Amino acid sequence: MSSLKLNRHDNNKNFFITSAIIVTLITLFLLFIAVCGYRYNYFTVGYSLLFLTKYAVYCSVIALALSLISIGYSFKIYKKFLNLVIGVFLLALNLTIISFFYYQILDLRSNPMINDISTDYNDILEFKVSKVHNLPKDEHYLIQKYGGFKLPNYDIAPLLMSNVSKELIFNSSLLTLKNMGLEITYENIEEGTIEAVEKSFWYGFKDDLIIRIEELISSNILINARSASRVGRSDLGKNSERIKSYFILLKSELEINRR
Repeated sequence: MSSLKLNRHDNNKNFFITSAIIVTLITLFLLFIAVCGYRYNYFTVGYSLLFLTKYAVYCSVIALALSLISIGYSFKIYKKFLNLVIGVFLLALNLTIISFFYYQILDLRSNPMINDISTDYNDILEFKVSKVHNLPKDEHYLIQKYGGFKLPNYDIAPLLMSNVSKELIFNSSLLTLKNMGLEITYENIEEGTIEAVEKSFWYGFKDDLIIRIEELISSNILINARSASRVGRSDLGKNSERIKSYFILLKSELEINRR
């Protein structure tokens, strides 16, 4: 009798865990083709983000619900430990996926619809390599003014340095940008210009940064920077963070050289 009961429980499969596994695999597959499709120019950014990624997140929500049900259902079957482990793993995985994109949406809503930040809007830096950012001045001004020229990016100002040479700042800037993970695409010490590009980890979105280092009559060094995204209406605050980080790290690098 106990043998019949054991076989009955052993044959009582957890179909919820099977469904959760299948839907999770669909989620990962959609995310994979979304990332690879955009990186290798098979899909547009709209199709990758607004279609494939969106439905991947929907699938992840379904998989999360199935994982929760499967955990509760696991106590009714014989091999409950294995089912519990798989259920908890799927729960954690889908919760991570959902949380990641949830915080991306929060960043999108908390930052202005702007993808081009500069420390000087009167004399806007023009890119040497990524000339797609070189818009007419009036048009660029409107983008900045109505897209987020006020707060929170209004406090970004040029960096003024004293008692330091232009050459030292230029070389320190090259080192700083490389340490930040940017690839140098243009450098000219006579012009005092450095241009670099940074690629995001997952989708490979490219943001361009240009630095202008000029020596004033007072012998002080004025440093301006402009950071712009190639795609998207919002940069999630990345361009302003990049400029601020560059200024902070540059000052730290110069302090080390002065010792």
